[in-house]
This record gives sequence, C-alpha cells and structure tokens, in this order.
Amino acid sequence: MESSLILVGMFTSLVVLMLSGAGLAFVLGAIAFLATATLWGPSALIVTVLNTFETMTSESLMAIPLYVLMAAILQKSQIIDDLYEAMETWFGGLSGGLAIGTVVICTIMAAMTGVVGAAVAAMGILALPSMLSRKYDPPLALGAICAGGTLGILIPPSVVTIVYAITAQISIGQMFIAGIIPGLTRSASVRSIAAWCLSS
Repeated sequence: MESSLILVGMFTSLVVLMLSGAGLAFVLGAIAFLATATLWGPSALIVTVLNTFETMTSESLMAIPLYVLMAAILQKSQIIDDLYEAMETWFGGLSGGLAIGTVVICTIMAAMTGVVGAAVAAMGILALPSMLSRKYDPPLALGAICAGGTLGILIPPSVVTIVYAITAQISIGQMFIAGIIPGLTRSASVRSIAAWCLSS
C-alpha cells in the first residue's frame, strides 16, 4: 500500500473519531494500534509494548507530570491570583501597565511550570476581565495573554523542550540553557510591543 494512501486513511480516521467525541488519547491509540496491526501484522505490536515500557521507565519524562502537578498546585492554592493582584497594584497606574504586567506574570509562570496551557488559561480568567474593564482594546488584551502564555515553550523548564530533547537524543540541560536568552528576549520584546501599541 502506498504511503500517501496510508496517510490519507489515518488522517481521515483521526478526523472522524475526533468528531465522534472520543478522547484524543483513545483516538490516537486506536489509530496507531489498528494501523500497526493492519499494515505489519499482529506480531508488530510487540514493538509497541517494548516502546511503551521504555517510555514508562524513562527518568527524563518523569519531570513532565511533576511540572503539571506544579501548575495544578499554583492554580488550587491561588498563588497565581495573589501574584496577579500584586502585579495589578504595581503596574496598574501606568499607561499600558496591565498588559505589560500580564506578560511579566506569564514569564514567571512559564519559569515555574513549563506548561503553556496553564499560563494562558489562568491569565485568560484573571487578566482579560481586568483589562477589558479598563477599556483595553480586546485584540491587544488577547494578544498580550496569548503571546505571554506561549513563553512556556522557550523558558526552562519546558515540557516541549524535554520531549524534543529525548526524541532528538540530545542533552536536556543544554536545551534548557539554550532557551534562557531567547525566552527572556521574547518576553522583553512582547512587553515592548505592548507598550508601543498602547502609546500610539
């Protein structure tokens, strides 16, 4: 069977199963299981078992659920709320200070959790109503939250960096070191752009 037909079949199955309302993990697992058994035979599923065991015993991947736990602790303990209130007190009086402070909080959250969704969700709940009540332009408010929230990809510790380093078989520590300057530079550039947009 040609690879293009396999690709089309797997993509179509992915779309159909996702539209059925099934969970993403079950959809991806079912497609991988059926494609492996169909194309290479049931004996090829042994490789799946071996890869699963190797992944489960990986010491490097153990950090990922701990980062997710950190994000959950920050959310449940309402430390993020207190941090945002402090930032609102410090930067609230400045022109555009709320948007700039939101990016600062997102940078701090990225450095604590490494999870992109945590920063975007938390700042969307906390910062967006506060900025809209102060007559911020909605696209600018949403842009500051989304741009600041995605800093978790670069600033260590980053879950994406860990997965990439394991896949590429390179040093996780070196990847973390390499992400510090680009992450902080991007954070500073987002704050500068937000300040420029609000001043113009």
